[in-house]
Amino acid sequence: MVRPKRRRVAAAVAAAAALTTASMAAPAYAGAPDDRGAPPAPTPNHRSQAQIQQEAKNTLVKQIAKDHGVSAAEAGRRADRQPAQFKLATKIDKKLGAAYGGAWIDQAHGGRLTVAVTKKHAAAKARTTATASGMNDTATTTVRYSFQHLQQVSDSLAKRVATANKGAKAGLQTGIVTSGNTVKLSSLKGAALTPAQRDVIGWARRTFGGAVQVSTYAHKSVPRYCYDDYACDPPLRSGLAIFTGGARCTSAFMTYSGSRYYMLTAGHCAELGYYWDVSTYSYGYQNVGGASNYTFGWYGDSAIVSIDNPTWWQPKGWVLPQTRVYGSERDYVGGYVCKQGSTTGYTCGSITEVNATVSYPNRTLSGMTWSTACDGPGDSGSGVFYGNYAHGILSGGPNSGCGMIHEPIGRALSSMGVSLLRG
Repeated sequence: MVRPKRRRVAAAVAAAAALTTASMAAPAYAGAPDDRGAPPAPTPNHRSQAQIQQEAKNTLVKQIAKDHGVSAAEAGRRADRQPAQFKLATKIDKKLGAAYGGAWIDQAHGGRLTVAVTKKHAAAKARTTATASGMNDTATTTVRYSFQHLQQVSDSLAKRVATANKGAKAGLQTGIVTSGNTVKLSSLKGAALTPAQRDVIGWARRTFGGAVQVSTYAHKSVPRYCYDDYACDPPLRSGLAIFTGGARCTSAFMTYSGSRYYMLTAGHCAELGYYWDVSTYSYGYQNVGGASNYTFGWYGDSAIVSIDNPTWWQPKGWVLPQTRVYGSERDYVGGYVCKQGSTTGYTCGSITEVNATVSYPNRTLSGMTWSTACDGPGDSGSGVFYGNYAHGILSGGPNSGCGMIHEPIGRALSSMGVSLLRG
């Protein structure tokens, strides 16, 4: 069941007065808010599903080859193996319990899965599980801290960081780097720390010792909303430009609860306005519905928009153009994720941190994931995925250069009380 809104959208009343909420029984031109008009008709696209999937894979393979200096054939092999590696990592995690130190894809050593353990006997159990799964090249290494401990350190740090960042011009950020068996605690390079932030760093060093690595980051983190145009006809799916009051974000995955359908997007997008439109090629700007629930802050960055006329919108478990979503996966350092955004299109990158605490202007987010994928203003809300599996919702990135922050899909679905619509 969908839970009540945590926080009322500031612009809801004004938006309700300005926009119509009536859904259409059949395609027709809607009154275009702000005189935006109907976009031009599209050029016919005759690509088959197989061609579309191959083009997406080619983009991913090129990114892996570029990042690691390997051949296209080797990059393709690594791309094909990742879903099975993620599944194996989750299985080993459940088997090892407190002896599990985390897992990552080691791209420097052939893209193999590496599993960290805190007890030597656990390594044999991990290797046995890997062999049974046909992953004989899975490596193990013994580390000092369990993944559970790193999560506890990360959660404790996140709370103090959120308090220390209030009123600061540049915030502290944290993230678990499983390949280093550490929690990274970072400040903006060149920025002066407040007394409260210095106290947090000192406390972390005294309290957690080697479990915390103090470092810097190069650019401030910012959400990715924008103002621009983009268009696509139904069905409603992840990767479409969505609009409210002149601002633009991107749709994420379609979901449902009972007999109702909902569109996922970023929570900070819901703060920009209540009612959301999609600019279609054939019918002008059409209303989707209102933001039924959202969160943007400590508990992440996600929102659901009610699809008021699902018969017309035909929501699908797809990513633009028509990549089918079969389920969801957890995030692992070293693995790749991709997104289809309304500004920068289809881009991919490697996961660098999980359970990250991110400092945005005027608020701190916990439990996020960082990757190296490129994104831009307007990509906020994009569905983050790999192959046919959902990973999350794009939240933001650094204010210069590449880098992507996403809300993990599992928490978003749980928080919003909805289930993923599969393709």
